[in-house]
Amino acid sequence: MPKKSVLLALGLIAAISLLVWQVQDRRGVQRGAELSELYCSSCHLETSPDILPKRSWAAALGYMGYWLGIEDISYLDDEPEFVRSNVSGRLEVLERDGVFPAAPVLGDEDWALLRRFYQRTAPADPLPQFGKPPLDRDLPRFDIFRTSYRQPLAITTLVHVREAAGEIYIGDSLAQSLTVLDHNGQLRTSRQFRPAITPVDIQFLGDTAYLGSIGDLLAQREANSGPAHLSALRLVEDSIADATSEVLLDGLFRMADLEVADLNGDGRPDFIVCGFGSIFGSVSWFESLEEGGYEEHVLLPLPGAVKARTHDFDGDGLLDIMVLVSDAREGLHLLMNEGDGEFELQTVFETHSAYGHTFLELHDFNGDGLMDALVVNGDNVDSDPYNTLKNYHGVRIYLNLGNLRFEEAWFYPMYGAFVARAADFDADGDLDIAAVSFYPDFTDPRRESFAYLENQGELEFLPSTSDELNNGRWMTMDIGDVDGDADVDVVLGGSYLEIGLFGDPEFYDELVESGESVLILKNTLN
Repeated sequence: MPKKSVLLALGLIAAISLLVWQVQDRRGVQRGAELSELYCSSCHLETSPDILPKRSWAAALGYMGYWLGIEDISYLDDEPEFVRSNVSGRLEVLERDGVFPAAPVLGDEDWALLRRFYQRTAPADPLPQFGKPPLDRDLPRFDIFRTSYRQPLAITTLVHVREAAGEIYIGDSLAQSLTVLDHNGQLRTSRQFRPAITPVDIQFLGDTAYLGSIGDLLAQREANSGPAHLSALRLVEDSIADATSEVLLDGLFRMADLEVADLNGDGRPDFIVCGFGSIFGSVSWFESLEEGGYEEHVLLPLPGAVKARTHDFDGDGLLDIMVLVSDAREGLHLLMNEGDGEFELQTVFETHSAYGHTFLELHDFNGDGLMDALVVNGDNVDSDPYNTLKNYHGVRIYLNLGNLRFEEAWFYPMYGAFVARAADFDADGDLDIAAVSFYPDFTDPRRESFAYLENQGELEFLPSTSDELNNGRWMTMDIGDVDGDADVDVVLGGSYLEIGLFGDPEFYDELVESGESVLILKNTLN
């Protein structure tokens, strides 16, 4: 055969082989998509590959594989050590809590096809933010004040402005302390209690402060903290300096939020506890009994609840509960009070499992008399050890359309958004928003760790920030008139966990060194 003919034949064979491989590859990817729909959607909404870049899917699939009884993560051998450690640590949690399947749910070949679907079709890089307005780097609304409060390694899990006393309450889960500052940020008193507290929420009622403790911040059994509990601090002369502590509820799931409300109208305060938990959790109403003590009513037997807020959404005179969930079947839910201790669950919306919901407030943003929802999502490292930038992170307003229907009406993209609080900061008659990020783009020296969003009307907001605030890592925030001058100030709480910065230990050390435990942003209005 002539040389030219041989070359043509070889070329034809190569082309046919390539075509066959492409067909098989497409079929394999299609089969992987079918397997994803079959297996992944049993725990959460079916997930589009574009929500994470390829490298993040590698780690996330390792964790997902454990839920399917697949222990082998050898395909992560080329990933950084912190990635392998993060993923393998999840196996320990599933085994500890007895939910790791006794046998694989699907075979090795199908598991490889499922992984191929995500890693083949996912983008190489995170998708960019969309619709983000220009960020003004001047912050004239606030003056930044440093306080006398310092922790060597601050893990500030609670900030509370108590306007009536002109005080700021600071809870640190590492120091297991509750500290009080005056309106200028000067130390008044600091207390530890027994059992040890890990504060995440505090609410005052008369001469009692109800304090919620998360128990185990990182869901690690060996953590140096007591179990989640709710305690009553009996104030002495309106101060915690000599307060006594009484545990009202203990043995709780890892607590993320506490709400004090009279749900049955008997005049006694009840407690709504968001037990985020880990593998297991719940939203529970603890009914205050006439003879003393509390009876638990489990309202939502699922892990991941981060916030619960009460409001009479249907106008029947009974307090309903809106709950934000940030685990597996993430979303916003309504627990409608039917009376006699009965609640009916209605889902407002559900999102994919990487959304990372963190915070919820209720406000009437458009003045129609209906309570709307301000929702934040930006929790970033669950099942993804990289601080992956996610274009769907940010702050949203869901307008109440009536008849228990809500519609997303505004979105502000903000990487790693964690808390947002609404108030009329500029006293022009509408609601502005202050927001912080715990997982900003740490590779950007001008990252957005804080944003003030000034309402221009018709749900148009102008964002501004200060680069000076980038020296801190803000997990908590509260607002209120700190200094008694009739405007709304902001207090930021710094938390310097390594999570999200595993790949850059030097930068993490710098952040710990430079970061403030607490900052006060005093409103310049008055």
